[in-house]
Amino acid sequence: MKRWSKWQTWFQFSIGIILVSCSPSKPKDQGVFLYNEHSGITSLDPLYARNLANIWAVQWMYEGLTRLNSEDSIVLGLADSWARDSTAKVWSLQLRKGVYFHSNPELPVGYTLNSQDVVRSFYRAKNHPFSAWILEGLDTIIAVDSHKIELYFVQPKPDLLALLSVPALSILPAPLIEQVPASFWRTNACGTGPFQLKLWQEGEKMVLPVFSQYWRLNSVQQNSHKLKGIAVQFVKELQSAKLDFLMGNLAIFQGSDPQINEELIQLAKQPNASFRVVNGDFLNTEYLGFNLKGKHPVCRSSALRKALSALLDIPKVIKEVRGGLGEPSGVAFCPAALRSGNSSNLSDSKVNLRKEAMMWLKKAGFNHPSEVPPLILHTDPAYAYFCSALIYPWVTEGFNVRLEVVERSTLKSMVAKGQVDFFRASWIADYPSALNVLGIFKSNRVPPNGPNYTFFMNDTLDAALHILETRTSGLDRELAIETIQAALVEHVPVIPLYFDAYLRFERKEYLGLKSNSLNQLDAVEVHLVDVEAP
Repeated sequence: MKRWSKWQTWFQFSIGIILVSCSPSKPKDQGVFLYNEHSGITSLDPLYARNLANIWAVQWMYEGLTRLNSEDSIVLGLADSWARDSTAKVWSLQLRKGVYFHSNPELPVGYTLNSQDVVRSFYRAKNHPFSAWILEGLDTIIAVDSHKIELYFVQPKPDLLALLSVPALSILPAPLIEQVPASFWRTNACGTGPFQLKLWQEGEKMVLPVFSQYWRLNSVQQNSHKLKGIAVQFVKELQSAKLDFLMGNLAIFQGSDPQINEELIQLAKQPNASFRVVNGDFLNTEYLGFNLKGKHPVCRSSALRKALSALLDIPKVIKEVRGGLGEPSGVAFCPAALRSGNSSNLSDSKVNLRKEAMMWLKKAGFNHPSEVPPLILHTDPAYAYFCSALIYPWVTEGFNVRLEVVERSTLKSMVAKGQVDFFRASWIADYPSALNVLGIFKSNRVPPNGPNYTFFMNDTLDAALHILETRTSGLDRELAIETIQAALVEHVPVIPLYFDAYLRFERKEYLGLKSNSLNQLDAVEVHLVDVEAP
C-alpha cells in the first residue's frame, strides 16, 4: 500500500505539471512551487554546485552533515551531534538514524543513512579538484560504527562545522558511488533532501515531487495546503518570465534586470498587490580579474592595473545600471559582514581619480592611455550591459578597451584554463567566513586545483591564510585579514566591484519560504494559502 501511495503521488504530481503547461490551471492549484531558471542548470552533481542555479537544484535534493539556516547560523543537518578534541584536529560526528535516501533501482528498498555513505562521499569530494580544498589537511576518516565517524586532520580545523555545510559535501549513498560512473551524477540525483528528482529535460523543465519520507517534514506540510513539489522552467527571456510571474504561474521571480526590478517594486506597493518584495545582503563579491600569467602588459604590471582601477566609477554604474542594488566594495574583496575589528584601512581613499590613474600609468611606463596595447574584457551575456558601462571611463580617457561577450559555460572554461587575460567574475561564498572568500587567492588553488583564476601567488598572503585556517583567536584572524587585503591592494590581481544583494519577488499564495545570506532557499515549510484576487 505504501509503495502504491508513493507512485500515486508521483503520477498526480506529473499530471499536475502537464496541466500547468497545457491549461489555464495555475501551479498553485496543483500544489506546485514553480520558478524560472533563465541561466539554466548544468549539473545535479553536488561537486559542481558552484553557481546559484546549480546550488538551488542540488539543495532541493541533497543534504550535508550541517547546514546554514535562515538566521545565518550553522546548525546540525544529517549529523545528530558532534565533538572535537582540544586541538581541533580530531572531530567526532554522530549521524541521525532513520534518514532515508530517495529510492533508486540500484539501492535496497528503504535504504537509510549510515557511516559508509559519509566516508565515501567525503573521499569523493576530497579527490576532486573542485572540492579538495574543503577537506584540506584531512588525514583519515574512520567509520567507528554504523552511525558514527571520526575525522583526523594534520592541522587544526576550527571551521569544520561550517565547511560541512558546503553543497559539495552533500551525502550520496555509498553503494551508488561504488557502482555508477562519475558522469551519472550530472543528470541523476539520489540524496536525502526534501525533494526527489522525477524528471529533467535539459533546457525545458525539471520536476521534483516532495520526498514523503524526508526526516525534517513537519506539521505544516501535513495539512490540505501542503506543497506537493517543486518544478523549474527554463525561459531565457526575462520579460516572458516576468509575465509568467504576474499571471500567477511562477511562485517567485528572482530579481536580475534593473528595469524589471523597478517595475515590480512599484507594482508591489499597490494596495491590491499579489506579490511581496524580499531582499537582503548576498555574500557574493563581483570583481574583474587579471590572469597574471597572461601575455598582455596589464598582466605583468600592477601599476597599470592600478591605473585602470583608479578610473572606475563603480558607485555610478551600480546606481545607473543596477538600480542601486549592491554595495560598492572600494578596495575590499571580503564583504564587511565577514570582517571584524578595525577595518578602516580597507576604505577607498581615492580623491582625484584621473590624476591618480595618470600617475600609475606613468609608473607603468606609458605616457598616454593610447600607448597601452588593446585590451579585451571578457564577460558573459548577463553582465554585458554592466561591463559596457564599466569600461566607458577607460575608453573616454583613450584606453583601447573592448568588450567580448561569451556564453557563461564557455567563459568559465576559458578562465579556468588561463585562456583570457582580463575577465569579469564573481565569488559566491560557500559558507559565511572571511577564509572562504579570501582563500581563493591561495597559491595551491590555481587551476585545476581550485578557483584562483588570477594565478596570483604570494607567500605573505599564504602565511596569513594559514593563520585564518588554524587559529581561533579573534585578534590573530583580524590581523591576518588586514595582511591579505594589503597584499591584494598592492598587487591588484583583481579589481573588486561590489558586494551583491538578493532581490526576490514572491507570490502571496506561498508562505514559509526561507533564505540566508548565501541566497540559498529552504522550501521545507512552504505551504499554500488562499489569497483574494486583486
